[in-house]
Amino acid sequence: MGRHRVIVVGAGIGGLVSALELAHYGCEVTVVEAASGPGGKLRQVRLGACLLDAGPTVFTMRGVFDALFDDVGETLSDHLGMTPLETLARHAWGDGQVLDLHADPVRSAQAIGDFAGAAQAARFTDFCRRARQIHQTLDASFIRAGRPNVVSLAARVARGGLAGLARIAAFGSLWNELGRYFPDPRLRQLFGRYATYCGSSPFMAPATLMLVAHVEQQGVWSLDGGMQHMAQTVAELAGRRGARLLWDSPVSEVLVRNGRANGVRLAGGDTLQADAVVFNGDSAALAAGLLGRQVRQAVTAPQPAGRSLSAVTWNLVAPTGGFSLLRHNVFFSGSSAAEFGDLFERERLPADPTVYVCALDRGDPGGARPRGAERLLCLVNAPATADVQEPDAHAL
Repeated sequence: MGRHRVIVVGAGIGGLVSALELAHYGCEVTVVEAASGPGGKLRQVRLGACLLDAGPTVFTMRGVFDALFDDVGETLSDHLGMTPLETLARHAWGDGQVLDLHADPVRSAQAIGDFAGAAQAARFTDFCRRARQIHQTLDASFIRAGRPNVVSLAARVARGGLAGLARIAAFGSLWNELGRYFPDPRLRQLFGRYATYCGSSPFMAPATLMLVAHVEQQGVWSLDGGMQHMAQTVAELAGRRGARLLWDSPVSEVLVRNGRANGVRLAGGDTLQADAVVFNGDSAALAAGLLGRQVRQAVTAPQPAGRSLSAVTWNLVAPTGGFSLLRHNVFFSGSSAAEFGDLFERERLPADPTVYVCALDRGDPGGARPRGAERLLCLVNAPATADVQEPDAHAL
């Protein structure tokens, strides 16, 4: 009997990790990807002679990748150059108000004390303690669990009774819970931004998302060669273990036989047979029948009203001045209520958006400053409506 044949559709980081693990453990793996190389959202764009990250820019939870590489007999640091950032991000409001948060919570508390007073520094310490508690409760039971969902989460946590559910702050909104810790509206706005990490609003997301503060305090790194280097490295390791990587190979249909996926048909007409198919793409594409009618029932069709946030990004190479940028910078809107009202209620680009700027050639304070033009990624949150209405060119 031959090796188990698996086709992975999509070479985003999830598909690549699946391919690496499956190939390492003896499966015959083929990855099919519509783009010209690996990465999915971990992508780069070229502007002149420069390559710029155009997707995710923040690398956290390094331990997940350490464990992955260890599982396949490799060491992460042997393949990727990583620089830990002492300063997580620089945050700015109008009138020259600036606050840096650090990987060291003691330094962050000192910075908050200088920025907003000793009482807010003490409350920040309490907030960090709560964030750590939530993370410790959910790390094994949900974050690292196989196929986590709301039902399984409730079942696991509820074993401890109502106290267990209260421990993860599942009953209140992030915005309301932050109000208990931060009377200063700037700090409430800063930590409320964690809701956008999962495409939500701090006014609707559960306070459970306070755990993001603890995740960031565990470390944020910049990767030599950009975030796409992670995807390229995982793809290379999968290839060394025999995985076949097919670029420029869009899939038109997932083939089904006797109720089981058994291959794919490529847009060019070729078919590939398999014993199993892993789909690393947008589940809405399956539900809409874009990969064949027979696999539509594999997922529940998401409703447009339930979509998470989208974003508009700009990449540019330009000289900067007037503000001392770090690697990660956030320029806050004048009103979170107005911003998220625009995004979720009025479904339009915010009139006064929060703007994230990643200065790709910079690091911590005191580091080397680029001479002349530098590589930048700018991002604002946007409603996920581009497929049903044209973006407002004037707003852009």
